[in-house]
Amino acid sequence: MIDIIIPNYNGLENLACVLKSLDSQTVRDFRIIIVDNGSMDDSAKFIENNYKNAVLIKNDTNLGFSKAVNIGLKHSLSSEIAEYILILNNDIELENNFIEKGISTFKEIKDADFIAVKMLNFFKRDVIDDTGDFMRRTGGIPMARGHGDRDTGQYEKAEYIFGACAGAAFYKPELFKNAGLFDEDFFAYLEDVDLSFRFQMSGYKCYYNPEIICYHKRRETTNRFEGWETYYTEKNLVALRLKNYPLSLYLKYSPLFFLARVSRFLKYFGNNYQKGTFKYALKGYFKGLSEIPKSLKKRNIIQKNKKVSAEYIENLF
Repeated sequence: MIDIIIPNYNGLENLACVLKSLDSQTVRDFRIIIVDNGSMDDSAKFIENNYKNAVLIKNDTNLGFSKAVNIGLKHSLSSEIAEYILILNNDIELENNFIEKGISTFKEIKDADFIAVKMLNFFKRDVIDDTGDFMRRTGGIPMARGHGDRDTGQYEKAEYIFGACAGAAFYKPELFKNAGLFDEDFFAYLEDVDLSFRFQMSGYKCYYNPEIICYHKRRETTNRFEGWETYYTEKNLVALRLKNYPLSLYLKYSPLFFLARVSRFLKYFGNNYQKGTFKYALKGYFKGLSEIPKSLKKRNIIQKNKKVSAEYIENLF
């Protein structure tokens, strides 16, 4: 049994696509849990009329990705029915053997605790969207491996990696029970990288299987909000590093963090960025700094519970 958690905000058109691809799955032993963030586009009505067996949880307002998914996770974990959990964005389309391949991967790779999949661009299906998330050693910037590259088979090796994009990823429920849920202070952006980092620190392994394929309309929801990506990325980077990096690595890479941020901020003045990008970046950065006391409290818990060495973590970057 798999619980599938889908957060939604005004994504009626996208919902119809992802739910249709779930209808076509070769495996049918799953429950759909949709957490709606106060949509005003009849998303809820569409679900109620067409997917009566789905669990629909309605929020009054947009609580963000992290909190919406956590609400779905709590509902799933409280029932203790699901052997696995699949988190999906509402702007995903699945290959019809997607769930079957996920289940078989867990059964074949016994120490795979969460699974990253091969995500391709929805509109240009020979272009990669994400084949697993990583942290760059130079500057500590999270990266979606292969993003924007033409798919020529360069990521066809199944292997253990740093983390999974939560736009489409499989998890064992015990990870959330033992290492915690998404950090709701992240609201959106980098919340899945933060989660992967915490899972790795707790000794859980992420496995990438390129045979599990889906198609993603990246930024389909958040692009509607000016400055969101820049603001939340810069804000969340502060907490991501402060919370998760072992002390030796944090000290080692701090000069690179600083240089990378200065370089990025200078680029925000360029023609490749919208006017006002620097303003959103600066606001996000100072917001992240204001939350340092909160991040330090979280760091204390994460570092106390870590099960692996700093060297092990560094080798995953």
